[in-house]
Amino acid sequence: MDRLDKAVSCLAQATTDTATAITERHQCDISRINRVYDEQQRTLRKRLAFTEEADAFIKDKESLLAKSTFAQHDVEQINIYAVEIKNFTINKQDEKPFIPHPLDTLDSKMFQCPLTKPNVFGITSEHKIRFDCDGAYHLKYTIVKHFEYYHRMIPECALRLRNAIVDDRLPPETKLFSNTEVLFNQEYHADCPLTDPTNIYGANATVSTLLHIPCSKKRLTLPSMQNHFHLYHKMRYDVAKKIVDAMKSKSLHPDLILFGKNERLGTIPQKK
Repeated sequence: MDRLDKAVSCLAQATTDTATAITERHQCDISRINRVYDEQQRTLRKRLAFTEEADAFIKDKESLLAKSTFAQHDVEQINIYAVEIKNFTINKQDEKPFIPHPLDTLDSKMFQCPLTKPNVFGITSEHKIRFDCDGAYHLKYTIVKHFEYYHRMIPECALRLRNAIVDDRLPPETKLFSNTEVLFNQEYHADCPLTDPTNIYGANATVSTLLHIPCSKKRLTLPSMQNHFHLYHKMRYDVAKKIVDAMKSKSLHPDLILFGKNERLGTIPQKK
């Protein structure tokens, strides 16, 4: 009987140990499943939060664009920049390849915009140009456009500032502009002047339909006007430049004769 009791006791203990091991294993599995579930829930919550934030961001931007008068020109502006880059590449292909001197440095090729705060080169906050620039570096050939496009400077003032920085290497303490000099380009935005299909500054009015005239585009930037004429109105660049030059000189008026009656204005040949 003693042996039988021992055997039964051992069997009971083994059963208890096995049950304990199974229970511990199940608890371990349950804990692992719970961890995986919690991780998935955190991931889902993060994705949901991101989705809600992105949706709110998109709605906010859509609201801003809906209120903006510039929104209707976004696509056109993108096309304008693409054409400018393309033309710059084409023009550079005709030039001789540039071989840098071994002693040349980045500073001799790139120039930092100084208009990050007032009181540089005699330019103060009273001149009303933008001073929120991040002071990025620009090429010699693009920094003048940066002054015109971003800081809204009059072209001749932008060119003078570029020359002072690039060619003369003048320090920012130099008083380049007087306190009363007008730097801010109040005519930075302008309406397209091609509104009369019967008179295209002397050219034959029969091409007005081909050139998308009359035009209803409003509040275009003056620096982008030439490309507007080229892209939207399908005008040749030399033709577009004549109109822009007249706009800049304030000599553009309905009776101005810029083109011959039978002169081809468009990029698409006229039918005879």
